[in-house]
Order: sequence, then C-alpha cells, then structure tokens
Amino acid sequence: MEKLDTVPRDFWHDVAAKCPWATYFHTPGWAEIIAGTFPEFTVSSIGLILDSGSRTVIPSVLRRKKGLLRHREYKSMEPGVYGGIIADRDLSRDEVAQIDRCILKKRNSSGRLVESPFKQFSLSSRYKSKKMTTHILSLEPGVDLIRKKFSRGQKSNINQAKRKNVAVRRAETEDDVEQYYYIYQQTVERWGTGAKAAYPQRFFMNIFLQKDPDASFWLAEIEGRTVAGIVVLSWNTNIIYWHGCALKEYFKFYPNNLLHSTVI
Repeated sequence: MEKLDTVPRDFWHDVAAKCPWATYFHTPGWAEIIAGTFPEFTVSSIGLILDSGSRTVIPSVLRRKKGLLRHREYKSMEPGVYGGIIADRDLSRDEVAQIDRCILKKRNSSGRLVESPFKQFSLSSRYKSKKMTTHILSLEPGVDLIRKKFSRGQKSNINQAKRKNVAVRRAETEDDVEQYYYIYQQTVERWGTGAKAAYPQRFFMNIFLQKDPDASFWLAEIEGRTVAGIVVLSWNTNIIYWHGCALKEYFKFYPNNLLHSTVI
C-alpha cells in the first residue's frame, strides 16, 4: 500500500468521479470552498494506492490546535457534512481494514468522519460512533410516478404555489446570492437560539463563484421578489438538498414546496 503525502487534485477528482457513493462533499472543490472561507482550515486529505491498484481518498480539512503538543484535528467533512472513504471501485473488508489502520496511526491527531449515506463501512471499534438520519428519495421511477405518491397536502401546497404565481429559477448573479443570504439572515433570526450555526455570506458566495454546474442556488420569486431559496449539490447520480431558507411572511405561498418539486 502506498500512502500519498499530498493528494494531487486530479487524483482526488478522478477517484470521486468513479466512486458511486461519493457526494459533492467528497470533492476537492468542496474542501477548497471550506478552506477558502474559514481560515482556520486547510485542505489535507489522505490518499492511498492499495496493493490491488485501487485508489482511495479520505477527503478532509485540517485545523491545527496550539498547545503543549501541536495537535491536528481532521474533519471529513466540514461543516458536519458527508465525508469518509471514497474509492474508484468497491473495497474488500481487508482493504477497508488497511485504510482504517492508516487513519488510526496518525499521531497527535483527532477528528470526525461522517460517512456517506450511500455506503457504510465496518470501521474499528476505536471510533466513537453516533447514528445519524438521512432521507433518501430514489428518482429512478421517474418524476410522474414520484409526484403521484406525494401526499394530498403536498400536492395542494404545490398547486397553490403555482396559482399564486410563485416562479422558480436558478441564481445567475452575485446579486441573486446576496438576496439568498438576506433571506438566510432573516431565517436565522427567526430560529433564534435554535440555530446551531450561522454561516457568513462569503461561504455562499464562494460556492457560487466556483461557477460549478454541480452546485446551484434555486430561488423562488413572487412578482420579481426573491422569497425563498435552496442550495442543491450534485455529484454523479447523487443529488443533495443541502441548505434552504424562506421569508416567514411568504410561507402561505408555499415557495419551498414548489422549489423542492421543481428540483425533483
């Protein structure tokens, strides 16, 4: 097994492109967004070439903590989104065990690893595990059949949004992202102490400025005013609704229901 001291971007990108359980959060682009937004983090992934020739990456960002010992904290991935092992083919249990041992050998280090909902590995009992929940909707049946299975209330909300002239489009300009951020600020204020974190505007702007077609802002408008939005991240065949916000006074127009239906 060969361990790469530095993971070349092309190597990482190619592994992610060939990995069926990878998400946008597993890509070098996402790690670069995190490092470009939050100065305490640097991109620091682990890359391995296994004896079989298979290539693997553990996408991560690194935060160094100062103290008596220089401590390194790895996050796969920030901010609490999917990370963990990706590979250019499926892995055997022995190969996963090799990767596992390589991670655990890192000295003066700690970290967090959030596995992809599309693939879970049997990792060492030395990890402290925590169960999380992800809702997955298969798009394979096709949009017509999926919409037929919407609840009566959901169908009614979507139809009301259309009757009330809610329009949905993709963000195209920096001003669109600024409008999204304004709505997000209002949303955070409404949540109050229930908000676990508040992201800075540059985080959303950095996502947009990548001009990556796999990372898109979708906006709902009423008479030209942006009233809600969601951020959708795509990779291979996996599409993730990552973030969303809406103005409370427009809830009765059901803009988010129409946004989700349109993206589906």
